[in-house]
This record gives sequence, structure tokens and C-alpha cells, in this order.
Amino acid sequence: MDYSLIAILALVVTLMLFVAEIFIPSGGLIAVLALTCMAGSAWAAWMAWWATSPSLWWTYVASVVILIPTTLGFAVKFFPNTAWGKKIILEVPTLEEVTAFQEETDHLKSLIGKTGKTQTLLNPSGFVIVDHERLHCESQGMIIEAQTDVEVIAVEGTRLVVKEKQQSSAEKEAAPETKSSQPGDSVAGDALDFEIPET
Repeated sequence: MDYSLIAILALVVTLMLFVAEIFIPSGGLIAVLALTCMAGSAWAAWMAWWATSPSLWWTYVASVVILIPTTLGFAVKFFPNTAWGKKIILEVPTLEEVTAFQEETDHLKSLIGKTGKTQTLLNPSGFVIVDHERLHCESQGMIIEAQTDVEVIAVEGTRLVVKEKQQSSAEKEAAPETKSSQPGDSVAGDALDFEIPET
């Protein structure tokens, strides 16, 4: 068994795992694997060089001490700029994107307390018209029919949260219905007397 080859290969794998630990969330699992590989590399290097060539052993130790922080430093600095790194690491949103999102959020929050009318069935999401503007909305888990008056009560992300508008006491007081008399209507119990002329 060539211990020197095992030591070098295990060291390379160790460096790769340390780099992966920085960019891939694993809850420390990758770091444990990296430390295991480093321990195996150190054991193989001890078996290969300590008894026959101590100078190579100390060269190996110095290489480990230098290579690990150097590799991590280069990975943090250059890896995010590579094509592969850009696929793995999400880019930070630009100032224009953040500003536009904040303006939209502020606009939606300004509609809280206003009333509108549902344009579609909310089951529980759909569209609502508020201030002549068609917006995404959702109810509080309840189904609301289209063309129903609703009130904006909150904002979640880019959606309005609405509830069905409750009628005020003045709106509940309906005007009394008036009955119109039609020709031919008669009152129960009333009788009409006709006088038959004598012949």
C-alpha cells in the first residue's frame, strides 16, 4: 500500500470538503468529513515518511498549515465570480431592485383600511379592485364571491389581505317598503252595494 499517495489524495479531498463547507449548508456534516479525511491523510503521511524521511513529514505538516487557510481564502475571493459559483451562490439584489420592492410595499400598505370590490372569486386568493387598481389579494382562508365589497386589513409580501366588509348600522336600516294600490284591489270584508233600478 502506497501511504504517500493516500496522504496526498486525502489532503486534496480535505481541501475540497473545506471549500464545500463554506458554500453548501450542511449543518457541519461536510466539516466532519473534512476533518476525518485530514486525520486519514496525516496518518498515511506518518506511515509513509516519519520513519524513512522525517524531512518529508515536516514538509507535509507545513504544507497542511499553509494550504488550508490559503485555499479557503482563494475560494472565498474567487469562487463566487466563477460560472459555477454564480449558479450555487445567489446574487445580492441590486439597489434598484430593493428600491422598487420597497416602493411597491409602501404603496400596498397605504391601501390598508380602504375598501374595494373583488373582481374574481377569492378561494382564498384572487384579484380585487381598490382605487381603480387591479391587485392581487387573498382572504383570511374564507371564500369570498366576486363583486363583493371588501376591506383591506393587511399586506403579506406583494398581496393585499382583505375581509368582507361589514355593513354599518345605517346601511342595515333599509327604507320601509311602500305598497302601491293597483286597479281592482279590494279590502277584505268590504262589500259594494248596488242599487238595481225598478222597471
